[in-house]
Amino acid sequence: MNKSKLFVYLKFLISFGLLIVLLWIMRHDIGGIIDILKTSNKLFFVLAISIILPLTILLAYRLKLLMSGQNISLPMKDFVHLTFIGYFFNNFFPTAIGGDIAKAYYASKKANNKAAAYAAVLADRIVGVLACVSIAIIGIIFVGKDFNNNKIIWAVVIMAILLISAVFLLLNEGKIRYFIPGFVRKSVFTKLREKVSKLYGAINFYKHSTRLLIKAYILSVLMQAGTVLCIYFFVLCVGGQMHLLKLFLIIPLVWAVSMVPSLNGLGVREGAFVYFLKGEIGADSAFAVSLMWLGVIILFSIIGGVMHLLYPIKVKRGGEENDR
Repeated sequence: MNKSKLFVYLKFLISFGLLIVLLWIMRHDIGGIIDILKTSNKLFFVLAISIILPLTILLAYRLKLLMSGQNISLPMKDFVHLTFIGYFFNNFFPTAIGGDIAKAYYASKKANNKAAAYAAVLADRIVGVLACVSIAIIGIIFVGKDFNNNKIIWAVVIMAILLISAVFLLLNEGKIRYFIPGFVRKSVFTKLREKVSKLYGAINFYKHSTRLLIKAYILSVLMQAGTVLCIYFFVLCVGGQMHLLKLFLIIPLVWAVSMVPSLNGLGVREGAFVYFLKGEIGADSAFAVSLMWLGVIILFSIIGGVMHLLYPIKVKRGGEENDR
């Protein structure tokens, strides 16, 4: 068994294993969770859903903005298409290709610039994570003192330090050479090094686009805040009562935990929702909120799959456009 297949099986094991464990722990509360969902306030649910679609459009616009920084110009509809296709690949084909890689692949084929497309998608993810950490810091500033567990605060601080360090290295190719063993820099890895060097060169292009990065960052913070507000409406939907600003601290931690190798966070994310929210709204309601969010993810993934089936992205090969 090769390493890639082993990693895929490991992700399946982690996701479904944690999901089964979570369901087993809450087996006596399943009836109560179903009742919570049945009696939930549909108005708050509608408000939450009404926020999510515009956030997706903004997500597509952020990618368009960062692509423009690499001199890649495509219609807005292409980026909306790529965003939904990213959802589809993230959740239904995680064993073969991730959503970010799918977006970068199709964008690179349309623009005939592989390094620039991949750099833009990587920058898109980095800016998003930076905004997520910023939201967490806002939560620390305003409601950090209300958390008795200092481990949560330290988790955010460590996450911020690691992220800032990673961004510094990405924007300073010369610095990262110190962390690469000499045999890698001078041996059979030459071809791989050349590809990585092109990617770094494309990423470093953003150093001359400060205004663009600031716009993308502000847009990302607004989107993260919108996501928190959406989940807050889900909390109200199930009858929960908590301070909105507490979610500014909790939700980024949920996203951070969801990065554990799994099927796009399945099982890990639901467990994180329950762990971090049970002290505020109870385990039953927290699990109900996680199921609502999972439903949104599945819905958007299905939309992406239908779009990919009915309107496959056309890519350029040899000066002509062909289907995948």
